Parts: sequence; structure tokens; C-alpha cells
Amino acid sequence: MPTAVIVHNHPIHYKNLLFQELQRRGLSFEVLFVASGSFARIETPSCGYPYRWGYQGPYENAPASTVARFVWRSLGELDPRVVIISGYYDIAAWTAWAWAELHGRPKLLWAESNGFDYSRRRWKEWIKSAFVRRCAAANVYGESNREYLRDLGMPDDCITTKRAVIDSGLFNYSGPPTGERPVRELLYVGRFSPEKNLERLLRAWARLVRDPTCPPARLAMVGYGPLERSLRALANELGLGSTVEFRGPALQHQLPAVYRAADALVLASVRETWGLVVLEGMACGLPVLVSNRCGCARDVVTDSTGFAFDPASEDALLSALRDLMSRPRAQLEAMGRAAAEIAGRYTPGNSARLVMATVESLLHGTADGADELSLLRS
Repeated sequence: MPTAVIVHNHPIHYKNLLFQELQRRGLSFEVLFVASGSFARIETPSCGYPYRWGYQGPYENAPASTVARFVWRSLGELDPRVVIISGYYDIAAWTAWAWAELHGRPKLLWAESNGFDYSRRRWKEWIKSAFVRRCAAANVYGESNREYLRDLGMPDDCITTKRAVIDSGLFNYSGPPTGERPVRELLYVGRFSPEKNLERLLRAWARLVRDPTCPPARLAMVGYGPLERSLRALANELGLGSTVEFRGPALQHQLPAVYRAADALVLASVRETWGLVVLEGMACGLPVLVSNRCGCARDVVTDSTGFAFDPASEDALLSALRDLMSRPRAQLEAMGRAAAEIAGRYTPGNSARLVMATVESLLHGTADGADELSLLRS
């Protein structure tokens, strides 16, 4: 019988790092993946820990009845002492919640939502609140996630900020760039989808590069998604020419070189639960321009690491871009070093320690969140 069962949607590289670290540190657990993959992912990591999945195929196609039976049956077979539930948004989460309620097992919620990422309906918030209030504890990424759970009724001392996880062995600071860089490169990495606000980014970029005081600059777009064709057409319509490059998707192991070739990273999303790409870029020494609708903004964006802005305002985005371009290169490099220092705290080891401390507190019958600062300093 494992100590914990983790109910999760599908294998994802950054969660894979956490699961591997939990296993290395001796936690007895098994992961129930709803599905073996997702349309949103171009890579599926190999799993070196106990797991099973309910549907062989993309998560988006998994039948609800199949998922519910799989989760209920698997929890009955494994009979864990603690049930860890990733979110409250699908049938797998609610099935796990109901099983734990029926069998009297403590529920640890992994929550990544913010109060500002979607318009909220009162009746849905009431249902969500009922789910959250019956969980014994929660792990969240950052302050905005924590705030939302408090709004839903979870006591603050039951919430632990376990921090997001990046591959700290892959994404790390190797010093300032060497050699001459005649063109300043701003980098975007991610999906070409509506919530990423890329049309507004291109329009603000066009205004920037038309300004004769702007130094030579290039916006590098790395990724893929449903809006790629329309974004390329918009770039042509705006006459951006060589000031924008669409470079296609990059695999995980290729990304460090992509980050290190740039001068700064931008994420202009109108909603983003966290924004791991920001941490990856920061870990590689990039200052960042981050929408204040990204969950990570309050935790990692400071005057020393970058700029936060209102993504609904093209003028606000343009102002942040101008501020970036006006900085001397030495100042950008100093911001990159400060960014790398903050991102270096988001390791699998730090996250695993906090998760295990929370599980331990539940096994001993306490709902108090772990003392995050003392754990991170130990």
C-alpha cells in the first residue's frame, strides 16, 4: 500500500522531475495518469516511478466514464493513506475527492489557478469552494494561487507554497553572453494561441521598431499553435520584415541554447496560471517582460529582474518594451544575474521537500502547512 496516490492529467516534463525527486527521497507513491499524452505537448517524458494510466491516448479524448472507473478502481486497489489531487477541473479530480471522502483519507490539493485567469460564475465558485474546504491541505505555486484558495475558503495555514519546478540541471546561468551582439533579441517561447496575446505583442513591437531612437532589434517567436498562420500574416501586414522571426517549435533539450542567444524574454498572456517559460528564461540569465495576468509575476518579477505590465493595454506593453530597449547592455546583464538567482530556487529538490513535509503533517493528523522558509533554508 503506497503512502500517497497522485491523481494527474498526463505526463508532463516538469511534474516528471518532481515525481522522480519524490521517489529518490523515499516517498512511497503511485501516479494515476488520466491519459498517456496530450495534444498540447510535443514531447512525452518517460516515467521512472510507479504509475498507471486510464486511457491510452490524448487527455482531451479520454471518455469521462472510463476515467472515473479507472480512478475509483485504482484507488480501491492501492488504498493510499493520502490522496493528492491535481486541481478540481475534471472528472478524475472529483472521483478521487469522492473516494477519499467515502474512505476518510486526507486530501492534499495541488492548485494552480488564480482568481483573475477567467471570469468567475458564482454558482461554480460555490461548488469549487465545497471541494476546496474538504481538502486537508494544499500546495500551490505562488502568492496569487494562495490568495485564490483563501478566497475559496481554505485557511491560510493549510496552504504551502511548494514552488514550481524547472529542470535546474538543464536551465542554468552560464555567465553573460560573449562576443558582439549588434541586434537586441527579444524572445517569445510558447504556443501560438489566443490567450498568449501575441497579436497585441506584434502591434506593440511594430510601433517600437518604427521609432528611430530604438536600437536594432528582433523579436524571435519560438513555438507552434493554431494562430501561427494569422500571426505570420499580421507580421507581413505590419511590415515587420526581418525584425520578427518565426522559428518553429523547440524540444526541451534545445531550449537552453535558445534562451542564451536572446537578451530578454517576453510573456504577454491575458491569462496564465503560472508561466514556467519565465522561470526557464530567468534561470538562463534573461531579464523578463511579464504580463501581470501571469501567476508568476508577483513572485519573480521585481525591479531587479524585469518588468510587469497590463496585457490589455498596447501602450503599457510598448512602454515596457521601450524601457527594456533603453537599458545599457551591462544593466540587462545585471538583471539577468538577479533573475537567475531567483529562478535557481525553483528546483525539484525544494519542491519535493515541501510536498513531503505536507504529506508528513497529514499522516500525523495536522492540517498546518509546512514552514516553507525553514525548510528551504535547511
